[in-house]
Formats: sequence, C-alpha cells, structure tokens
Amino acid sequence: MQSKNLKNIIVVDDDRSIRVVISTALTRAGYNVKSSGTAAGMRRLVESDFADILITDVGLPDGDALDVLPKLQHMKPKLKIIVMSARTTLLTAVRAKKKGAFEYLPKPFDLDELLNLVSNTFSEHNNIEIKDKITLPKNIYDLGPVVGKSMAMQEIYKLISRLVNTNLNLLILGESGTGKKLIAKSIHDLSSINNKLFLNLSMDVFNDYSLDNLLQNIQKNHNKDTQSFACLNACSILIRNVSESSLQQQKNLLDFIEEDFSPYLEKTNDFIKPRIIALTKKNIFNEVEKGLFREDLFYRLNVVPIKIPSLKDRFEDISDLTISFLNRYSSEKNIHRFITHEGINLLKEHSWPGNIRELKNVIERICLLSSSEEIQTSLIKEVISEDRLFIDETEEDNLEIYFKKYLSKYFINFDENLNIDNLHSSFISKIEKPLIESTLKLFRGNQIKASKCLGFNRNTLRTKINNYGIEVIKKRKL
Repeated sequence: MQSKNLKNIIVVDDDRSIRVVISTALTRAGYNVKSSGTAAGMRRLVESDFADILITDVGLPDGDALDVLPKLQHMKPKLKIIVMSARTTLLTAVRAKKKGAFEYLPKPFDLDELLNLVSNTFSEHNNIEIKDKITLPKNIYDLGPVVGKSMAMQEIYKLISRLVNTNLNLLILGESGTGKKLIAKSIHDLSSINNKLFLNLSMDVFNDYSLDNLLQNIQKNHNKDTQSFACLNACSILIRNVSESSLQQQKNLLDFIEEDFSPYLEKTNDFIKPRIIALTKKNIFNEVEKGLFREDLFYRLNVVPIKIPSLKDRFEDISDLTISFLNRYSSEKNIHRFITHEGINLLKEHSWPGNIRELKNVIERICLLSSSEEIQTSLIKEVISEDRLFIDETEEDNLEIYFKKYLSKYFINFDENLNIDNLHSSFISKIEKPLIESTLKLFRGNQIKASKCLGFNRNTLRTKINNYGIEVIKKRKL
C-alpha cells in the first residue's frame, strides 16, 4: 500500500485514453495515481484506503457514478470527490453536489484547470457534509427546460448547484428574454424545499406594505390559501423587474426582508424566512449611483448575483435550444419538424436581439408555417427578417420619428404622480450606451479613435464606459 503521506488520487473513466492523459498529467505534477474504468473498480480502490481525492466520470459501463458517491462518502468521509461529465446539464451539476461531490467539472476541460482544481482541493481542509435529503428524477432537467452546454451556462450550473439548498437572497441579472424567471424557478424546483410556495410577484404588491396586505395580494394573484403567516415559511418569492420601482416600493420591500415574523407565528420554532429572488434587466449598481435605487436594499438583494448571458454570448447553445423547442412543438402538436445543419447555421448567424424568447417564437412560427417536415432555409430567412420589416424604412432613416413613436407608447401608462425627476438622464442613457458600444466596436476597441469620432475627450469616454459598465474588447485588424 502507498504511504498516506503522499497525495494519492483515483481516476475513473470508461475511456482509456482519457484515463491515461489525466493520470499522466497528475503523475507529472507529483501525485500518486491509480485508475479504473468501472464503478466496481472505483469502489475497490476506495475500499483499499488508497486515495485522498477521487476524480470520476458520471457515465460508467456498470452504473451511474453519482449513485455510488453517497456510499463512498459514508465509507471514507474524508475522501474528496471531483465529478467530471460530458452530460453538461443543470441536473448533473446539481445531482453531483447533492451526492457529496467537492466540485463539478464539465467536459471538455483544460488539463491546467484540472490540476489547479486538484491543488485547491488538497488545500481545502473542511470535510464534506453529505446532503442527499431528496431524490431528483434523473430526467427533469436533462433535456430542459434549462438548456445549454456553453461554458457560460456551465458556470451558471455550478453556481446553482451551490445555491439550491441555501436560503440566501439572489439577484438575477440579464437582458429581456434570457430566461431569468426560468433560472429562478429551477433553483426552487431543485431545492430540498421544493414543496413550499414559489410566489411570482411584481413590485406593485409593495405599494402599501404590511404583512396583512402582502398576504391578501398573494392570495389574489396566486389563488393560494395564505391566511396564515406560516405559508411564508421557507417559500421562494420571485420579484420581477425590481429595478423598475419607486423608492417607496423599495423601502417597503426592505421592510419585508427585515421583518421579524416571530410575533405572528404560533407554536413553531422552525420558521425559515422567505428567500427573495429578484430579477432585473438593469445594472442596479449604476441605478444606486444615480440615486434611483436604495443602496441598503441593493446589498440585501445582491448576496449572490447571477448574471445570465445573452444569446449572442452563448451562440453554441442555439443548436440545443432549437432542438428543444422543436421537440416541444412536436410533442404539443403531434407534428414532426426538423431543421437541417444549414438551417441551424443560419440561426447561429442571426443577432437575436430578443434572446431566447425571440428564438423560441421564431421556431414556433417556422414550425407553423412549414408545409413539410424539413423546414426550408428560405422560410427561416423570411421569418427572422419579418420583425425588421415592421419598421417602416422612413422611420429607420429618421431617428426622431422613431423615437417620438417610442415615447408615445411609453407615456400611455405613465403615472405623473410618481416621483420621477430624471427622465431626461434615463432616456439619454438608453441612446448613449449603445452609441458608445457601437463606436468602440467600429474602431476595434481603440478608445482614442472612438472618442474623437464621438466628439469628446478620452477621459470623458473612460468615465462613460465605467458608468455604463461597457466591456471594451480590443481586436487587431487582420
């Protein structure tokens, strides 16, 4: 038996080439490595008290490795487990964490990333507490509703896996149509308290705040029996468009977050305060700096921020999302449709300003309009260009006319009694930010040329870049 003073690692993967590559890299880094290609071999190596760390794939020829992890953890409580998987789904990340994994690593990965993770794992001295309180059906999130294999979504999955069984307040940021509500609901559904209420509220329920009023609003909006304050025990409260609110609404929400429920509860000591999951399309920190959002509320909500990438930042997921929407349409309508590789490439080339919601709508439209199982690329081109045709060419050329029509729609539901004293700044920012972003892109991130083109000095440009949170990407001209 090898000395336990050495840093010993077990590598398990049914692909021999992967085992060899990982084992070789770890051996060269100074670790003592043994490997296996099966779940049975993995168990024998763990029973031999060989390893400090186990690195295992999920899918093994004689079983699912995640089903074995709790037994291994019980057998060797100090064993730290790194799960790697090509099944890059939300459920895999969450299941791995619930089964006692120290870390989840989606394939493909860089060997340096694995070596750094192993090094960090050895420096982590805290034992892992096994939390396998609930059993998740293996097919809930394998194919949806949260879809994506891109690196951007993998980071989201890993973060969610750490959050599902906490009660921390969350702030989910992302453009309209990126799936913020879906992520919030997934966090609730995958938690160990998914039998509790999931309430979807707007900031309007905090117009005139008291617990009684809030419960009445919840009952009205959700048709739930919420006469007892105990219904709020461990529930999740999603709050839409939290940044689109008045300062009074923000104060009332803060009062609710800081509410002491104990006087209202009878004979219960296990009350868990509701978790707040706030959604926003805006950079709230910028709103705080402008005085439009309370700083104290921002820090109460921003305990764990989750930034949902736009579709243009995860275009690798367009294929999987398209297949998911096609399958959903086929299931609901009992009509089979498919898109060729050429059609998928066409969808990838589109800019998708409406994000996932726009893609979903386009897929539904082309399925409806297609007269054959194979959706023609000509139909895809026609449908994705339709939205642009709704804007009259004269309006596109005349920004003033277009903006006047936009303002007319905006003021339809405008409340002149609200305390709004910076309307000018609000609308200028909507125009100025994309103008600066587009100009920087035109000059490939060169701020000197961009500032000259925009008509102000470089220091002013830098200030505006910081205020708007603009990412400057420098590209060399080929």
